[in-house]
Amino acid sequence: MATSSPAGIDLSNRVVIMTGGSRGLGRAMAWGLLRAGAKVTLAAVDSIEAAVADAEKDFGKGRVVGLTCDVRQRADCEKVVAETVKAFGKVDMLVNDAALGMRHVAEAPNSKSTKFWEADPDRWRDVIDVNVIGGFFMAHAVAPHLVRQGWGRIVNVTTSIGTMQRKDNSPYGVTKAAMEAATLIWSQELEGTGVTMNTLIPGGAADTTMVFGARGSSRLLPPEIMVPPILWLASTLSDGQSGGRYVGNLWDESLPPSDAAKKAKEAPVLRVPSDAQRVGSVVRQ
Repeated sequence: MATSSPAGIDLSNRVVIMTGGSRGLGRAMAWGLLRAGAKVTLAAVDSIEAAVADAEKDFGKGRVVGLTCDVRQRADCEKVVAETVKAFGKVDMLVNDAALGMRHVAEAPNSKSTKFWEADPDRWRDVIDVNVIGGFFMAHAVAPHLVRQGWGRIVNVTTSIGTMQRKDNSPYGVTKAAMEAATLIWSQELEGTGVTMNTLIPGGAADTTMVFGARGSSRLLPPEIMVPPILWLASTLSDGQSGGRYVGNLWDESLPPSDAAKKAKEAPVLRVPSDAQRVGSVVRQ
């Protein structure tokens, strides 16, 4: 398939790892990146063979690698990075999209409800391990490669502030708030390396298997709403933009990509402390 993207962004020299890439938001973003010319590693726990077959049908062979990866396992995460470099010669971008939602807890045989004291503790921990520890393992494995080459991208897919705070939505909300904090902290640690880290959210409930109830509702956002911002984040147009939080539903495709990015940038969930606050914090400790 010819390289093309709605914003005219050419990513033919980019190599991207997409966790959770076999379905939902991850698949939609991966297909968008592939249409723009990128090479993509689809890393997921299931449906990998089918996803790779679909991608090869749409984009030809040699542009996609599929790897089974349980992000809770550090060795799996390190293997995904190593195999990507082996296949494509480098890696430029990680999108941390793999996640477990509230269905994993609510539908557990040992859960009485989603209230934290009535939830299955093992299922509760699973969500923390995938959504937070998995994101760390993947970022930890890929960051040295990105820093060494002096350019790279890490994008953490999170959720709306309301979802983080909503009743009966832990541990999912807890994990996404944790990744928002991680984005702010890690983006500061990456300053001056040429590697940026940002968060990306749909801006509402997306039409994926993580959502309770009937899919296909007009109230649900199409997963493809994530494509325009992920293309911008993967490109040199977003150089120097780090620690931001971007909302797919606020992206205006009628604008030039960088103007659309400004419009879609939301205030961070947490504020980065000023230098004075940082010094004061050190003194208090």
